Amino acid sequence: MLKNSAKKAVEDVLSIELGEKESQELYYSICNYLIDHDDACYIGVIRFKYSLLCDGIDSDVSDYFIMEFMLEKMRQKHPLILMALTNLVISKC
Repeated sequence: MLKNSAKKAVEDVLSIELGEKESQELYYSICNYLIDHDDACYIGVIRFKYSLLCDGIDSDVSDYFIMEFMLEKMRQKHPLILMALTNLVISKC
């Protein structure tokens, strides 16, 4: 995940401004949560990423779309967890 892509997706989807490092940390926290608690959603993320790569989408653009996709899925399925992970990242600043 390119740092700037995660940062821009967080700003667009969550309407909060995190630094590049914090956005990366949120990305990895969401991935770890999905791996541990929602295999189906994580597999959806992997499929989405694979389809973007097969379509030849630039990695910077695909990273943005992947982060946006994950944030939207977390918002729909696990809004409290997303809020908690986001608050943990913000509190570390």
